[in-house]
Amino acid sequence: MRSQIKLGKIFGINIGLHYSWFIIALLIVFSLSSQFHASNPEWGDGIILALAVGTAILFFVSLLLHELAHSIVATSNNLPVKEITLFALGGVSQIEKNPVSAKVEFWMAFVGPLTSAVIGVICLALARSIGDPSTNPWIAMLLWLGYINLMLAAFNLIPGYPLDGGRVLRALIWWKTGNADRSTQAAARVGQVVALAFIAFGIFRFFGGAGFGGLWLAFIGWFL
Repeated sequence: MRSQIKLGKIFGINIGLHYSWFIIALLIVFSLSSQFHASNPEWGDGIILALAVGTAILFFVSLLLHELAHSIVATSNNLPVKEITLFALGGVSQIEKNPVSAKVEFWMAFVGPLTSAVIGVICLALARSIGDPSTNPWIAMLLWLGYINLMLAAFNLIPGYPLDGGRVLRALIWWKTGNADRSTQAAARVGQVVALAFIAFGIFRFFGGAGFGGLWLAFIGWFL
């Protein structure tokens, strides 16, 4: 996954966007606008649109922080990172070398979901300390960002290689067996099972009336 729009560098790492990012960004903005309209129509169209756009931007900032966490652990262990690309399904760090130990693989994978979980907890704590989300749009933003980051952390820990959870599983098998190739093969097989489960459940949800949500799950399974 290569960047098609360059945004600059952070800690010497190139940051960019794939064109597919714009599709999911627009979907998030439209979804949030509908959600905020339904729950708080008194805020007005201008505030709701600004809130939806701002929330979407901060969500992608949190995705970038998730990927930066991976990249910082990689570079601190002499694994060069060419770039970070944000795309329709999130982000990907293009690490140019494989980790040399199970320990490095574990922490490089685990730090991403850990970062998302910390962001989620901070957002929820701030929201609950400020006041009522029905009267304050900024609290609604923090609550959404808090829950979505916790969900992102949980989703990434699913043991479906190449998700972070699949890489954590690979690290644990590697540590247990001492064989990097066997651990990769085992984690990949588990990842295939998880991918097929996503596809089957997504199709089931689609025909059960879930619509786009079911197709999205199936698409994630196909991507895996």
